[in-house]
Amino acid sequence: MHVFLGVENFAKIESARICIDSYTLLVGPNNSGKTFLMQLVQGIHEKITSLIDDDVLPILEQNTDTFSGIAKDSNTGYKSYIISQDNILQFITYLNKKIDENKEQLIKEIFGKEIPIKKLYIEIFLDIKESYEIVSSNDINQILELIGSLWKTHGKVSDLLSRDRLSSALIRHGSERGDGKLLLFAFFESGNDTHLVKSNLRVLLEDPSLFLPASRTGLMLLYREFFANKTDSMISYEIREKQFIKDRNIYGNLTQPIYQFLRFLQTYTGLEERNKIYKNEIEFFEQKLIEGHIRANEQNGFFYNPSEENMNVPLYMASSMVNEIAPIVLALTDSRAYRRLIIDEIEASLHPQKQLELVRFLNRLNNKGIKLILSTHSDTFASKINNLFLLSEYAVQHQDFEIVNKMGLEKEDLMDTGNFFVYEFINQPNGQSIVKEITRDKTTGYQFDLFTDSAMHLYGESLKIGEILQNDNSEHN
Repeated sequence: MHVFLGVENFAKIESARICIDSYTLLVGPNNSGKTFLMQLVQGIHEKITSLIDDDVLPILEQNTDTFSGIAKDSNTGYKSYIISQDNILQFITYLNKKIDENKEQLIKEIFGKEIPIKKLYIEIFLDIKESYEIVSSNDINQILELIGSLWKTHGKVSDLLSRDRLSSALIRHGSERGDGKLLLFAFFESGNDTHLVKSNLRVLLEDPSLFLPASRTGLMLLYREFFANKTDSMISYEIREKQFIKDRNIYGNLTQPIYQFLRFLQTYTGLEERNKIYKNEIEFFEQKLIEGHIRANEQNGFFYNPSEENMNVPLYMASSMVNEIAPIVLALTDSRAYRRLIIDEIEASLHPQKQLELVRFLNRLNNKGIKLILSTHSDTFASKINNLFLLSEYAVQHQDFEIVNKMGLEKEDLMDTGNFFVYEFINQPNGQSIVKEITRDKTTGYQFDLFTDSAMHLYGESLKIGEILQNDNSEHN
């Protein structure tokens, strides 16, 4: 499944449509709308399913037992709701109608102020054989019967099962792009079918996500001071005519995504299980990027422990490079289990050599299931991604992974090229920007016009200066 977010006439952006659930790279000049769009992605993903109401049920309800294999019985109240090729367009139309009706309020909740927007929409694309089924029953034995039949057919079902309170399940059926394994998610809650459908769709459409803003060094240094002065009392309620009304400054004049980032830093809780899941990736991060370790202390905050040195340096005393990228590894190990990272100006404060290693690290995260949306102003970063993209396509196509080792790389550095998207923001004479997808060339990969133009300008400038110096030397000789 791929999900795209689109806007028209939003802030500076005249039009944009980007993939938000895979591996996406954004490039473009300053003040072109990248940060606005990234924060919109972060904010909107938490709100999509909140718009769903009873009208969704007839769109998704399955009247046959084609998928689950369990005969329906009016006595048990078993129901099945399907998202497949047969109804995905109708489902998207329904969602976009709800989004359009609420777009101004959604924007105000995310950014804390009114920002003009003409159109806001999402698109969802399923692979040919991909489908999702939500099974609802008031009979626990019927759900267990379904689990048993799936176990016999597929050998393994995951994730959470409970014989006491299980009331619904979201089942992912095989897709062309996937490996055909069946996934089952069980929810320990009860309620009407609309509530159950919304709960299951939240798992499908709303990956736990974290926005990492630009200038992370400053935020890492000041987040404690921010909350010491403003604290969560800023999230206040005023009583007006016996009704609770949210304070308009709910996020202390910050946008919701930036406030959430500060709260993430303040409430970070490391989980050992997360360290085990990303053990190899964290080791790469520590060895190749920060050359040390990040430690967290609930009382005193974060510390940097340089390799081979028995000392804990408060993070505010560490280099800006460490401060800029430390939140990435903290997000991996946090108990909230983020599945998508949206990182603005990913390369900030990194030496070009470190940027090369950062690309390898991010590729490894994506291969481990972390979805990424990145923005960059660095030709070094973009060029490294392009090189690994080309190498990945060649290695997979020819099944030649020895060449990867010859390049001083590892198989884990390669990319899933079919799920990589690149977009360029282009400022227009009217002050707005448009966002276009950059298509790849089979031989040269992605052409980053913005960086190419800058390089050619510098090259031309150096030639002219060289001519001036040569002529000056000739005159004096």
